[in-house]
Amino acid sequence: MSNKTILIRCGDLTKELGVSKSTIWRWCRSGEMPKPLQLGRIIAWERAVIEQWLESKRTQEVKL
Repeated sequence: MSNKTILIRCGDLTKELGVSKSTIWRWCRSGEMPKPLQLGRIIAWERAVIEQWLESKRTQEVKL
């Protein structure tokens, strides 16, 4: 079985998270969100990394 890396681009991520592109970039600059990969002219995040990040955010919210 092959392990394919699934990438998600900024436009798709904005729809999934319900935030603007500027919010995503602000979160990246502040370290609140994982930094994207750059492959040539394509900038994207690994879906698995984003899912882990979201899960950690959910866990933090529950602890409060």
